[in-house]
Amino acid sequence: MDSEWNDSQPIYRQLRDRVVAMILDGVLNEGDPLPSVRSVAAEYRVNPLTVLKAYQQLVGEKLVETRRGLGMCVKAGARDLLLK
Repeated sequence: MDSEWNDSQPIYRQLRDRVVAMILDGVLNEGDPLPSVRSVAAEYRVNPLTVLKAYQQLVGEKLVETRRGLGMCVKAGARDLLLK
């Protein structure tokens, strides 16, 4: 993921868009875990709540699911859903 931010959109929205791009580009495939909230927050120097908000938006869009003990993973059919 790129660490550059623009002021036209909230950072959580930009993070969400970057994860979507990773799914579409095949960087993240079905069942792959998303990077942890803490690691993304540390890498991009953003608040962990910002990362969590982006991830929760992806869950709400049915692109990502929470798996107990594994964290958040790309949901089966997420890429197809995005391509519709």
